[in-house]
Amino acid sequence: MRKPLPTRQAEGPLFSFNAVCKGVVVSFLSYFIMAALLAVVVYFWADLEMKLQPINYATGLLSAAIGAFACGRRAGRAGWLHGLFSGALFMLGSYYVGIFLWPAAVGVQVLGRRLLLGVAVGLAGGAIGANL
Repeated sequence: MRKPLPTRQAEGPLFSFNAVCKGVVVSFLSYFIMAALLAVVVYFWADLEMKLQPINYATGLLSAAIGAFACGRRAGRAGWLHGLFSGALFMLGSYYVGIFLWPAAVGVQVLGRRLLLGVAVGLAGGAIGANL
């Protein structure tokens, strides 16, 4: 007698909002931890203050990758999709928190560039997280 073939029904839904929420939370936590470490380093090494903006930008991208990785691990499948949403939501959230706390004239081009890079990093992080 033949066994029935397994279906994808047993694996659960394709998209998990809980995994995306976990990824965004992990992104914000890692960003705050890295920002605190960066503040301590800048306090003791004042020359880094001149390069603070690109270092902070790289810290944000690294945090998006970490969150997307955690999101992909949590989802287990379609990590690229979960990572895409996790990276995009983190970049949008950090952009609007930054505008709320430090009101400045920032154009849509800055948001578009951050969002595009956040999505790209999220895609990569989520795919790696789901496959490791």
